Amino acid sequence: MLILRNTKGIEIGNKARHLFTLIELGYHVPKLCVLPYESLITIANANQLVLNDAVIEEIAVHLGVEYSYAVRSSANAEDSLGKSFAGQFSTKLNVKKEDLKMAIQAVWQSTQSNNVVAYNTENIQIELSIIIQQCIEADVSGVVFSANPATNDKETSVVSSVYGLGEGLVSGALDADLFYVKNQKVNQMILAEKSEKFIYGQVSDIEKVNVSPEAVNVASLKESEVLEIAGIAKALEVSFNGPQDIEFCIKNSQLYLLQSRPITTLKNENTDYLIWDNSNIIESYPGISLPLTFSFISPVYAAVYRQFCAILGINDTTIEANRFTFDNMLGLLKGRVYYNLYSWYKLLSLLPGYSLNAGFMEKMMGVSEKFELKDYKTPNGFVEKVRVFKLICSMVGNAIRLKKMRQSFLLKFNQVLAEHKLLNIPQADAFTCMMAYYKFEYTLSKEWKAPLVNDFFAMIYYGLFQKFVTKYANSSEINLNQFLIHTGQVITTEPAIWQQRIALIIQENSQLCLLFDEKNEAEIWQWLESHKTERIAILINEYLDKWGNRCFEELKLETITYAQDPYLFIKLLKQTYAFSKIQNTSHAELKLPSMPWFRKFVFNFLKHNAIQTVASRENLRFERTRAFAEVRFIFSRIGVLFHQSNVIEQPRDIFYLSKEEIFHFIKGTSIQLNLKGLIDLRKHEYETYKNEVPQTARIRTTGIVYNQVFEKEVNGTDLVLKGLPCCPGIVRARIKIIHSPNDVHALDGKILVTISTDPGWVAVFPLVKGILVQRGSVLSHAAIVSREMNIPCIVGIKNITTQLQDNAMIEMNGATGEITIIEE
Repeated sequence: MLILRNTKGIEIGNKARHLFTLIELGYHVPKLCVLPYESLITIANANQLVLNDAVIEEIAVHLGVEYSYAVRSSANAEDSLGKSFAGQFSTKLNVKKEDLKMAIQAVWQSTQSNNVVAYNTENIQIELSIIIQQCIEADVSGVVFSANPATNDKETSVVSSVYGLGEGLVSGALDADLFYVKNQKVNQMILAEKSEKFIYGQVSDIEKVNVSPEAVNVASLKESEVLEIAGIAKALEVSFNGPQDIEFCIKNSQLYLLQSRPITTLKNENTDYLIWDNSNIIESYPGISLPLTFSFISPVYAAVYRQFCAILGINDTTIEANRFTFDNMLGLLKGRVYYNLYSWYKLLSLLPGYSLNAGFMEKMMGVSEKFELKDYKTPNGFVEKVRVFKLICSMVGNAIRLKKMRQSFLLKFNQVLAEHKLLNIPQADAFTCMMAYYKFEYTLSKEWKAPLVNDFFAMIYYGLFQKFVTKYANSSEINLNQFLIHTGQVITTEPAIWQQRIALIIQENSQLCLLFDEKNEAEIWQWLESHKTERIAILINEYLDKWGNRCFEELKLETITYAQDPYLFIKLLKQTYAFSKIQNTSHAELKLPSMPWFRKFVFNFLKHNAIQTVASRENLRFERTRAFAEVRFIFSRIGVLFHQSNVIEQPRDIFYLSKEEIFHFIKGTSIQLNLKGLIDLRKHEYETYKNEVPQTARIRTTGIVYNQVFEKEVNGTDLVLKGLPCCPGIVRARIKIIHSPNDVHALDGKILVTISTDPGWVAVFPLVKGILVQRGSVLSHAAIVSREMNIPCIVGIKNITTQLQDNAMIEMNGATGEITIIEE
């Protein structure tokens, strides 16, 4: 079998795989083909290869009979991060067609040489594939290190070059020119006296000849060539996820790349650090999240963002090289979910336009301070322009198809959900539940394209609209939010509308008022069950069918939803039915100054798409809620089964185990059988976390993450507080600090103050005059829904829940983000 491109499932060694990847990335590489190990081993007999003439003829036809060939090794252990095996296997150059069999045989047998045996101290099983490649009669050859291996300086690239073939350089037989490049400038140049060079010989493989006297002391590379080569090296650092050692040659001004492998001699300095931030994700996972929830969401994030990168044209090799990044998007610090900002910035660095995209992401996630990605190297040159062009084409195509993608996603999602419900999970056994989970997770994670693309465009359109308004309206972000008020497109407000409809029915019926005033939740539910034809019973049951999983902390698997326990919904109705209906304060839309027609067109285009994508972002989150509800049902059923089998004490103890621990116990691959003891330890640990003062929204760690003390939130004393303005309006009122939408007594007509919100809070928004949230961003749930309901809102206010005293009189300005304390 002759391999002509990267092929999944076939081992061809790192060297060959990297060469094919270089071709995929658009670089010039001498034409090649590969004899894979799995084919060679079938024709090996006592370390001898039995090659037939048909294979040799196929190689010659593919590479061209007019060329001579280089026959090189490509082993599984070669050019790896741990060992390079550089120069350990044989390489045959200037091989004619008639000598190919002998050259291939020599490279194959080199795995048993004394040098390889001595080098291979770890006894790695060597699987050798063989590369056959066109020979290039180079004018100049060289090696470039994207980081300086001698000084460990990762900012400086080192280019070394000689006339002719590179054999004189890699063997040390010739002195070479040295160029040191930093910040796209040649900082230092050391020229060698190059009186000789190697060329392909007529009799021998290579031979040494004299260099013309006028070229001996002249730089073998032009400055423009040095900068191009160094730029490519920095770009390949991103593609291969680490500093690279690259061989190259130039023939007739055309640059060819001959090899790219990791630099294995760089020292790992202990100066790296991680930044953890939960400013945005706290609205999805507030407070403590139990082990089952985290073990479920972490691989889901990895899967969907791998898909996201593939959608935007990142090749499989780069995605696979960044597996660690995708697997570590989230962290769990003392039971609280955080974003690992290094991984998020690293993900963005895989795309062209990193700086712009990073700025948009910071707005979207509410990141208070930019994280500097130390190992990011600004790419340049032709290849980066090609990547930008490809990304733009992909984005334009996705933007055009986005509406249809959303529609197709909803159709597919509902189909998968309907098929899943046919499994009758409430009656299923544990193994059926496990297999249902695997199928459900796999199917949906592969179909999550529309929400991912929509989120990306929400980030882009919102960011561009903000820049446009700020520049051409002589305004700032405060006016941007005024343009997005009350669009009528966010379905998250529908539960509040339904609840108000139910509340009005109660208010207008004295019998129902008496029922909700004097009876408890169980008695009210019993009455509703016995009066199913009553209008209020019909509405409540319809609400629970459609919105029963939309509740506080709805993305935590351990959350008990209204659908699971209708008493919780009845309790909410009891607290809210007597309050006033939804506010709809009108605000005049900001009038733009006069501008040319083209700017007006751009303004309306960006506004329309910002509204569409931001609204769809919030709406598609509801589909995520529905998906998580099915996962919750699966594990709740397993909890019941484990309890019935005396594996755990209570059905809800299942949430103190990880997904892997549960499935290993079902499959018979668990390393611990005493789950009750493990759960007891976890309960004690998580109760401690719950009672501690929460750590800050942003945490810096170095080295072992859990081997350090996390900074705690502290009280502040500022009289004027400030956050991110989300919906304009000036309100003066007393505040009510609450931590759960289930605790809304005495909230009517006050300003709501809380740490974070999620879609389950929408029920209490109509009761308040304003909203102040400690965490969040301009695209968080509170920001989007407050704009839709036209309620003044400010988010991202540092320590607001500890800086203010309950029932204090304040004035908030939703246009500037300022909060003034009038009276404690």
